[in-house]
Amino acid sequence: MNSLHTTALQVEGMTCGSCVRHVERALRALPGVQAVDVRLRERVALVRHDPAATPAAELSAALTAEGYPAEIEPES
Repeated sequence: MNSLHTTALQVEGMTCGSCVRHVERALRALPGVQAVDVRLRERVALVRHDPAATPAAELSAALTAEGYPAEIEPES
C-alpha cells in the first residue's frame, strides 16, 4: 500500500483564476497525485501525493517549468 503525503508549495506568479487552473492542471498531470488545493490569496498549493511516484521536488519543478516558480514550504 502506498503512503500518501501532503506537500505545501509556495507558488509565485499566480494572479487570477486562470493561473489557478493552470497550476492545478500541471500538478494533477503528475503520477501519484491524488488531490490538489490551490489557494490564490495565500499563493499556496497543497498537493496530496505518493512521494514514491512523484517526490516533492518534482512537484515544484513541474510548476516552475510551467512558469509558476514554486518552492516547498518547510514542514512545521
